[in-house]
Amino acid sequence: MLKELGRASDALYSIHPDLDRDGWVKAGMGFNAAGGDFDTFDSWSAQAGNYNAADCRDTWRSFKPGRGVGAGSLFGMARDNGWTDGNTDPRPAPERTTRPVELPRKPAPGMGAADVWNRCEAVTNQHAYIVAKGAAGVPLDALRVVPMGDSLQIAGQAVAGFLMVPAYAPDGELQSAQFIPPPGTGKKVNLPGASMAGATFTVGPNDGPAHLCEGIGAAWAVWQATGHRAVVCFGWGNMRRVAETIYDNHANHWHRRPDETERQFKERARSETPRSENQVALLFGEITHMG
Repeated sequence: MLKELGRASDALYSIHPDLDRDGWVKAGMGFNAAGGDFDTFDSWSAQAGNYNAADCRDTWRSFKPGRGVGAGSLFGMARDNGWTDGNTDPRPAPERTTRPVELPRKPAPGMGAADVWNRCEAVTNQHAYIVAKGAAGVPLDALRVVPMGDSLQIAGQAVAGFLMVPAYAPDGELQSAQFIPPPGTGKKVNLPGASMAGATFTVGPNDGPAHLCEGIGAAWAVWQATGHRAVVCFGWGNMRRVAETIYDNHANHWHRRPDETERQFKERARSETPRSENQVALLFGEITHMG
């Protein structure tokens, strides 16, 4: 079950959610049919520029198992977007003639990740979310809090007072952000129009054993327990992509065999990335061999 859920989440996250409505609904129905959960669908949808939280929930509730689109449609859409399902030879994406290629959307004024970051304030261990997680003493210098009175709204929520967790691309650039409310005051949301695909935030050191975690609360707990780096993946669906990036960026973890070409070496390293039910163990240390 965990293997199939991870596979469905990985497929969903390979599709950019800035689809037309029919495509978005089709992807959601396929994910639902594959056993997916609402929180993952919602987090994926929130990356779209036109995300609406209420519409997302109502649409999910309208999906009826066994009726309409099946799981195969999700996997087909994912393959059309270059998803390999663990294979080294992806099916080439078909040429699209009915819709023009869309350039990446520019964020609205003041809504870029750097814009929001620059107007946020330093966070203290008195923030209600940190207190609720028992995380006093965790590193806070790389986090921010949205100032009280700030006008920023996401998915209909005013996010003043929310904890801002930056989400970095593999090259270190600020890619997006997640906003976490004090307990009982709202819902966790991502910065609209800024994809979370492949993005991470690291708690603790930048090298040594790596523990992949869905959210920052789990990452704090892992760092407190082990002292090792804990990598926030911003959701289950992003974990496989992050794991592959970490392996690619640490090729010296693998020893190239004398009879291997460079391409064969890289393909073997990628193919040995954990992909079974044991992938759940990535949460707490399957990548601990890396140093």
